[in-house]
Amino acid sequence: MVVRPSCQTGRMDLLRLAGVPGVGKSTVAWAIAQQLAADGVRLGYVDIDQLGMCYPGPDGDTDRWQLKETALALIAARFAVAGAERLIVSGVADPAEALSGNGHPTVALWLDADEATRRERLAPRGWTSAQLENALAVGSRETRDAYASWARIPTDGHSVEETAATVLARWGAGVAEAAPARTVEAASGRVIWLTGPRCAGASMVGWEIASARWEKGERTGFIDAAQLGFRWNIDHEVGAGNVAALHRLFSGAGARTTIVAAPFEIAPSDVRAAFPGADVLFVRLHADASTTRDRVRRRVGGDGPRVIGDDLIGASREVVEGVVATAMRQRQEPLREGEVLVETTGSTVAEVAALIVAHLAG
Repeated sequence: MVVRPSCQTGRMDLLRLAGVPGVGKSTVAWAIAQQLAADGVRLGYVDIDQLGMCYPGPDGDTDRWQLKETALALIAARFAVAGAERLIVSGVADPAEALSGNGHPTVALWLDADEATRRERLAPRGWTSAQLENALAVGSRETRDAYASWARIPTDGHSVEETAATVLARWGAGVAEAAPARTVEAASGRVIWLTGPRCAGASMVGWEIASARWEKGERTGFIDAAQLGFRWNIDHEVGAGNVAALHRLFSGAGARTTIVAAPFEIAPSDVRAAFPGADVLFVRLHADASTTRDRVRRRVGGDGPRVIGDDLIGASREVVEGVVATAMRQRQEPLREGEVLVETTGSTVAEVAALIVAHLAG
């Protein structure tokens, strides 16, 4: 029998699942979200790693621990206002410090796994041997030294379902925390909003542009809007508003530009409402049917970065064709106000990124 948190009207309880790479925190968190959603619980999910993609790190916070904790407090407040009863948060946390307050009753659990288990789980990620060994060594050290306030749950020898059941049994009413002061400067940096039908290339092109800026030492934020909009049994859309909150934080930390990869369904009008007065460049990417189908099939086979909630991994042929059909319908829709069209068919990611950068310079 799985024990689930009781629902109390008017407040949002928060679950933090942390740990080093390979312990299964995102996989377990997603499984719990699916279970609770099926039960009709109003909830949201966010990976805290998605809240800290601003490089180089702010002065005095080069590892971006405080940046991510501040971002989480901002995003959590928005989920609570939207009506969420539960918010599930997975991702890394500073192992040497006590958990920062976020203003909501919180249960913080540190998932553990031995080195052999982590090695097996990390193998499919395609890391180099040096990257893998470094991750394992750092992980072993952080696991040993993790702050005592984190309650530990071992995942060795347990299925995802078994670990999820253990976590749910531990997630009761939570521990009340005082909300720390959170002040964020008004947004001042530019926003490059990349969108288009699915698999048109928004995420990859956005990452290419951001990476080039990071290599030059230009503090730049990157946001995957889809990763900030996971919600179940909540009617209120949270994606664009969450992105705007994160952009304000990145701007206050010194980022001159925030690059956003966003689903086609978020309209420019919704973005303008969320970013009043901000300098936003809307770029709409297109790809033809053949290119889209090829990209979808590669995603089905596991090509590209693995992100939580990717329903294309291992998808059927019918799903593939459905994605392509939807993309082609969206491709035919007229450009929305302010959108600049960039065709990606026949071009590499680097070539498309260069076109957008040239447009910005012009």
